[in-house]
Amino acid sequence: MPAALRACRDCKFITTSRDRCENCGSTSLTQSFYGMIIILDEERSEIARDLGIRKKGAYAVRVA
Repeated sequence: MPAALRACRDCKFITTSRDRCENCGSTSLTQSFYGMIIILDEERSEIARDLGIRKKGAYAVRVA
C-alpha cells in the first residue's frame, strides 16, 4: 500500500512522513491539500523564485 501524501501547513512541502516536514521541520502536516507544483531546478525556476521556494521537490498549491 502506498504511503499517504501530506503537506506542511507552514511551507507547503509535500512529504510521505507522518511526523515532521523534511523541508522546514514543522510538525503541522495535513492530508487536506489541493494541487501540486513540482520544482526541479529551484535556481532557474521563475515559479520557485516568485513563491520563495529554495529547495526542489513537490509543493501544494493550497493547504486546508
